[in-house]
Amino acid sequence: MCRITLDGSSAGYTGFPNGFRILGHDDLGDPLAVDDHGVVWVFAHGAGDWEHKTKAFESEQLLHEHVACQHHFEVPSADLDLEALRQRKQAIEVFLKGRRGAPYSRDAGKAALEDLREAIADRRFLSSKRGRGLAACQELGQRCEQVLRDTGVPGDWMCRAMAGDGSVLGIIGPFEPPWTESRVLALLEPLAGGRQLRCQPKPS
Repeated sequence: MCRITLDGSSAGYTGFPNGFRILGHDDLGDPLAVDDHGVVWVFAHGAGDWEHKTKAFESEQLLHEHVACQHHFEVPSADLDLEALRQRKQAIEVFLKGRRGAPYSRDAGKAALEDLREAIADRRFLSSKRGRGLAACQELGQRCEQVLRDTGVPGDWMCRAMAGDGSVLGIIGPFEPPWTESRVLALLEPLAGGRQLRCQPKPS
């Protein structure tokens, strides 16, 4: 998401065309400027000239309304729970109603809603039985890798979930004597809590 910063300075925009008043810029460095009819345009910065522009807002008011709401368009952080994500999604959907004169808002809102839908789906999975099982299996894998290191088992080892619900933990490594499959399993099974461990020799 490109965040708009309101700043009327024309510094750095050499040769900017007459008939436009700069209002600010976005994170890409593209300036937004209003023409004599009150329409706000975004100019492609770095195109070599100022001929490439796109209508952003039908009015300055729509621009200011966008800036007031743009915090909702930010990529959702990992600490937002499912309810907070739903509330942000609803706020964007309400804001976008009637935004015909604000293509910049529509594009930003569409991208933000896609991010939110993915984040909501992820949170739903993590809170499901399968998601909780997978998270527990991943945590078990980290503990098993640490035990292998602490025990001094030679070679590179990875312990990863091998089933979508976390019911099987794969132990991937060289399994070279004296650390054969049976000895590695004897070391790690006390940690498994009944979860199935499956050995998988690492390709040489």
